[in-house]
Amino acid sequence: MHCLGSRLGLKTLERSCMQLFCISSRGLSASSVFKNMEKTFQLQNKLPSLPVPPLEQTCKKYLASVKPHLTSEEYLQTQFLVNEFASGVGKELQSKLETRASNMCNWLEEWWEDVAYLTPRYPSAPMVNIGGPIPVTDIWPVQTGAQVTRAAIFTHAFLKVWQELYREESPIERMGSIPLCMFQFTRLFSCCKVPGREKDSLRTNFVTAPHSSPRHIIVQVRGRIFSCVVLDENMELLSPAEIERQLQEIGSIAFSESQGMGIGSLTGETRDTWHELQERLKALDSNNQSILDTIETSLFVLVLDENDPVTKTEVCSQAITGDCRNRWFDKSMSIIVFKSGRLATHCDHTPFDGVVEINSIILAIKYLKEKGGEWKGNPEVKNYYKPQELVFKVDDGINRAVDLAVQKYQEAADDVNITVHSSREYGKGFIKPYKIHPDTFVQLAIQLAYYRLHRKPAPTYETGQTRQFYHGRTETIRSCTMESVAWCKAMFDGNADKSTKMRLFREAYTSHDSLMRDAVNGQGIDRHLLGLQLIAASEGLPTPAIYTDKAWTASGGGGNFVLSTSCVGFSSILGGCAAMVKDGYGAFYSIEDNRINFFIATFTTSEVTDAKKFQHSLDESFRDMKHLLLTSRL
Repeated sequence: MHCLGSRLGLKTLERSCMQLFCISSRGLSASSVFKNMEKTFQLQNKLPSLPVPPLEQTCKKYLASVKPHLTSEEYLQTQFLVNEFASGVGKELQSKLETRASNMCNWLEEWWEDVAYLTPRYPSAPMVNIGGPIPVTDIWPVQTGAQVTRAAIFTHAFLKVWQELYREESPIERMGSIPLCMFQFTRLFSCCKVPGREKDSLRTNFVTAPHSSPRHIIVQVRGRIFSCVVLDENMELLSPAEIERQLQEIGSIAFSESQGMGIGSLTGETRDTWHELQERLKALDSNNQSILDTIETSLFVLVLDENDPVTKTEVCSQAITGDCRNRWFDKSMSIIVFKSGRLATHCDHTPFDGVVEINSIILAIKYLKEKGGEWKGNPEVKNYYKPQELVFKVDDGINRAVDLAVQKYQEAADDVNITVHSSREYGKGFIKPYKIHPDTFVQLAIQLAYYRLHRKPAPTYETGQTRQFYHGRTETIRSCTMESVAWCKAMFDGNADKSTKMRLFREAYTSHDSLMRDAVNGQGIDRHLLGLQLIAASEGLPTPAIYTDKAWTASGGGGNFVLSTSCVGFSSILGGCAAMVKDGYGAFYSIEDNRINFFIATFTTSEVTDAKKFQHSLDESFRDMKHLLLTSRL
């Protein structure tokens, strides 16, 4: 089944890899293949629908995935329940799911957005949102006083990304020769999550030419909020000089007057609380609604941050857990420019997956480097638009709510521990001659690193993208397998010889490659099992026993993956988010030719995990794997 063009509105085109960071760009390079005359969204209506895997296949794979985490007795119990499900109520649910899939282009899309992002009532930040550094220090070394100029130039470069999407000139990304869904890119700009009672919604205002787009961005500085026009009436970009003029005026206001109240901190509250406070703001003054509209429709947020992080670890920490008074966590995209000119991103995870954000930043950096990081055009300010400060009318109740939101957010932010580290010598250049996929190599290193520290396997989530399908997003790759566990055990078994370790290593990476292929081809198990679970709920049926069985949570089901991992691509750009569970790790990585970069997240209150120890264990694992490959014959 292919999806008809009528499902893709010409005016409000929509679209949707780290869990987030939900991310896997396996097989997808930043320089995606493209045809010269292609329009960005022209193949959307030709993309295949997301398939529903066969029930028997999913049940068989599920049993294989839970086995590393159960005793023999527990496994027999789970096997009984799964077989009972497959021959009983599972058949009925499968039939209903197939009927649903036959009537829509993506049977999962609405469910996934609701269950993963819109229905949860816990705060989006700092636990769910994603972010990371923008690596431009090679052309922009640290420089005091460069913040505003660099903010203007990078804003212009990022607007070039918007312009290519608006004109449909951005190349269609491909995995090999297979075109990928470009839907998620329409949510990079002019997109915002809106709090609701019991469930949030997503407001999207991106349009393609010749329609009129929102022309402004939001600038946040010192807890104050400004609207800044960056497009003229003909939808052409203002120059960096023209943008800088506005930013200078904003800075002169923000730094000559008192710090703002930091009302953006309310976006870091629980979703129900934020909804109630937003309704209160609207009731206080009609202009508050107008301000919210201005923020929600803006192209993106630019943050001028007074903090001055030095290391990559500090930049990543500020990106994920930075000052909530100077953020609007509901906006799909925020560009953060720090005091000495370093840059980072912070994104709501609802509209898109990390690979989309990263690919957009790659393009912006490309435009930046083409100009040598400088604006060489006309320095004259021909188009001047006066920036407007957005000042909410508030009362004592809102003021108290802001103070409480800041306190609660800071407590949560202080619990997130992030370490950034590069393992040199183990990039694509070392791995590929052994005919091992670099992502598989890293995933096995993660398994070995965890086993080294904890002497047991961990349920693992790796993100595989399903963007070859209409509005496809992600599928879970359960990287912890019986094969990987057997290999990890052998690596610490003094009686296991080299040939045994090599044989088990080969079996482990072959197993992982198979799981990855299945996931990206829509034949994974987690999204299918979620669909069957939601069909049962929608029909008012009792929750099937496989979802209440110990194996479900022990293997990671229901958001219980101890290792949350994603490949964010094959460039120097890195990012991630918090770990999924308290005693877990977030391990997000990018693979370059000569190094592998890691973003490792843990919780400081965990008595089980330690980001630094995990980093050292990863280095040891890479050394062990390198030694194994160099001294063995594949």
